[in-house]
Amino acid sequence: MNSCRDRISARQLGALALSSSGVPVFRFCCRIPWLWTLLGAGAAALTLSGLTLLLNRRGGRRLRPCRLWALTPILTVGGAATAWVGSFAFPETAGNWLAALLLFGLAAAAARIGPAAAGRCAGILLWTTGVLYGIVLLFSLPQVHPAWLLPRSGSPADAAKVWAAMLIPGGALCLTDALGEDQKLPHWPWWAAALTAAAASAVTGGILSPALAGEREAFRTLARGVSVLGVMRRFEALVNGAMLMSAFCLSAMLLTAAWKNRKRDCKQGSIQ
Repeated sequence: MNSCRDRISARQLGALALSSSGVPVFRFCCRIPWLWTLLGAGAAALTLSGLTLLLNRRGGRRLRPCRLWALTPILTVGGAATAWVGSFAFPETAGNWLAALLLFGLAAAAARIGPAAAGRCAGILLWTTGVLYGIVLLFSLPQVHPAWLLPRSGSPADAAKVWAAMLIPGGALCLTDALGEDQKLPHWPWWAAALTAAAASAVTGGILSPALAGEREAFRTLARGVSVLGVMRRFEALVNGAMLMSAFCLSAMLLTAAWKNRKRDCKQGSIQ
């Protein structure tokens, strides 16, 4: 039973990585001008894809680059910080320590069970968050002002910030040794996340004024004005739920990676 819990499929790991990207994409990248977001997110996807290719090569997993004790506290702090960010998913719980602790507790419980638990959760939540984010982006398109999409602001520093933010879901690379022997970490999560970041930035910047587009809650502000066929409005509650689910996936992924990094796999220990 333990061996099954310590395993995760390539599809589940890809879903976990992509679901986790919702936090940097919709909390930060959507506030950066789309051109610099595209460049930064593309550079991050290229970086993570290169690391994925390296780990997928024959013998690449034997290097165990993530089995370093120094990474355990870093990944744990990252999981806790993500839980704190997740408390801001709903305005009513913004900065509430109890909400952050509850989210951290759920993520830690999933990590304690093993990669399989986090992978199964992400396999379901990816579709849910994808639909919720997609509704807002799709039905916002008619309101985009093409003139506001002209690249008039931003700097290479913004692209560097996006690059750093989009590397965070790369924590999934620390779980490659939990894959089956015949499975490899896919490349598609990195490129899908980059395209989503560019789309979210373009829609946010093309609808909101430059001042509003740069605010911390820009995507939530965007969701308030979305309407479906002129009837349904105020989708921010759905976006809030999607952000909470994305924060859970990212926190669970980082904590799972920290747990796997600390714990010696029984199978590997018997071989050694």
